[in-house]
Amino acid sequence: MNKYTIILPLLSVIAGSAEAKLPQNEATQVNNNQLVEEKRWQCHTKLNAAGRKSRVENGMMPHVVFDGEIKASSIESQMLKSKLPALSVAVIHKGQLDWSAAWGRIEANGTPVDCGSLFQAGSLAKPVTVLAAMRLKEAGKIDLDQNIETYLTSYALPAGFQSKTHPVTFRNLLSHTSGLTTGGYGGYAQNEPMPSDQQIVRGEEPSNTSKVMVEKEPGTSLAYSGGGYTVVEIALQDQLNQDFHQIMNQWLLRPIGMKQADFSVPLAKSKHPHTALGHQIDGTVVQGGWHNHPEQAAAGLWATATDMAMLLLELHKGYKGESEVFSQSSIHELLANPIENHAYGFRMMGQGDDVFITHYGGTMGYQAGMTLNLKTGDGAVYLTNSNNGSNLGSAFLRAVSRTYQWPVFQEENVQRLKQPVKVLKSLTGTYTFPDQGWHMSVTHDSDTLRFDFPAGNRLPLVMTPIQGRPLEFAHETGVHAYFKNKENIMHIQLFGQIGQRLSNEKQ
Repeated sequence: MNKYTIILPLLSVIAGSAEAKLPQNEATQVNNNQLVEEKRWQCHTKLNAAGRKSRVENGMMPHVVFDGEIKASSIESQMLKSKLPALSVAVIHKGQLDWSAAWGRIEANGTPVDCGSLFQAGSLAKPVTVLAAMRLKEAGKIDLDQNIETYLTSYALPAGFQSKTHPVTFRNLLSHTSGLTTGGYGGYAQNEPMPSDQQIVRGEEPSNTSKVMVEKEPGTSLAYSGGGYTVVEIALQDQLNQDFHQIMNQWLLRPIGMKQADFSVPLAKSKHPHTALGHQIDGTVVQGGWHNHPEQAAAGLWATATDMAMLLLELHKGYKGESEVFSQSSIHELLANPIENHAYGFRMMGQGDDVFITHYGGTMGYQAGMTLNLKTGDGAVYLTNSNNGSNLGSAFLRAVSRTYQWPVFQEENVQRLKQPVKVLKSLTGTYTFPDQGWHMSVTHDSDTLRFDFPAGNRLPLVMTPIQGRPLEFAHETGVHAYFKNKENIMHIQLFGQIGQRLSNEKQ
C-alpha cells in the first residue's frame, strides 16, 4: 500500500475532529474555504456542450472495427477493462474550452480525481520547452541558430560530428535534428538519488543513461533525442542563471495561465494529495507513486488537462495573431519547415487546412496526448496514470473526432477472414527480433493467434486474420502483423520491425 493511501484518510479524520471543536464563526470560515477549493477544481462544460460530451463519454470504440461491428462503450467501462485508475481530459472547440472532465481515483480505493489533479505529462514537456525558447528568442535572450557552446558554461559537448559549418544549436536541438544521442528517459524511483543535468549528459553516476554524443552531422536528419533537450535545459540555466522550473514559470506557464503546471523536481509535498499515482499495466502502483525526472525539459512536467488545453488555446490565438504571449510570426516559424511530417516534435496529421499538430508523452506509470487544429481551434488533451493508458487515450481522441467531425483519428474498418486451423498452427512458435533483442511467442487459439511478450513488457495481443495482404492479422488497438515464409524460415513484420521464428521450431 502506498504511504499516501495511509496518510490521506488520517488527515480526513484529524480535519473532521478539529472542525467539530471550532467556534461557529471559524467553522463557517472553514466551510467557505472548502467551497472555494471545490470550485477551484471543478470541471467545465459550456452550456451547449453537454450533448457532445455525452457522445464522447459513451463513444469509445476500438481502433480496428471488424466487419463494421459497432462496439461503442463508455469511458468508465473501458477504464475498468484496461485497469486504468484515472483519466483526465479537455476538449477544445472553435478556439474555446468546450468541456473538461475527470474519471477514476488517484489509486484504487483512493481519493477521486478531479480537474485539478496533477498527472505526469511526459514528453508533452518538450513542446512547452520549445515555446518558452521561442519567447526567449523574441526577447533577445537567445539566438536559436547560434552555436550552443556560446551559451554553455557548466558543460561542453564532446567532440563528434558537429563543425563550424554544422554546429549544434538551440534550433536543431529542439527540432530533434541535432544528431545527439539518447532517446527517452526512465526517471528515478523515489528511493534513488537524482543526478544533476551535467551528470546525465556525461553519463556519470548516479545517472541511469549513457553519455550524450553527437553521432550525426547536425541539421541533416531527424532522430528523437531526449538528451538534446537536456542540453537545452543546461544552456538556458547557464544563460539566465536560474533554475529550469523558474525559467518555465516566468516565460511560459504563468503568462499562459497554466495554473497547476509545474516543472519542480521533486514535486512539492503540498501537491501530493492532488497527484494521481502512476500504475503498471497490471494495475499495481509504481513504487513510491511515480519516478522523478531531473530531465525536466524532456519529461519533467506535471500538469492538468486544463493546463495543457490553455497551452493549445494560446497557440491557436498566436496562429491567428491574437495572442499576447506568442507572436504570429513565431507560431508560423514553428511549422514552416517540417521534416518527415514532424515540426519541433509535433507530428503533423491531415492535409491542407485540416492539419492537426499532435504530441504524445509517456513516463513510468503515465501516458498522455494532445492535438490541435491551429486554423479551426479544435483540439483535445488526455492524461492517464497507467502504462496502459495510451489505448484508452487513443479511443478518446477517436470519439472526439467522430463527435466533432474531424478528418483524423478515425476507426479502421476491416473484414474478418476465416483461416484454416492448419494455416494458423503453421505460424506458431517463438519469434526473435535480433536488432531489437525482442522475443515473442505465438500460439493458436480457436480462429486467432495469441502474441505473448516477456512479463511486464506488453499485454498479450489476440490477433485476428483479416482480408488484405496474405497472412495479415490485426488487433483492435490497430496493431497489424504480417507473416511470410522466406527460405523455409517463417518471418513476421510487427511494430515496423522484422522477426523470425527460431529455426528449431519449424512446424
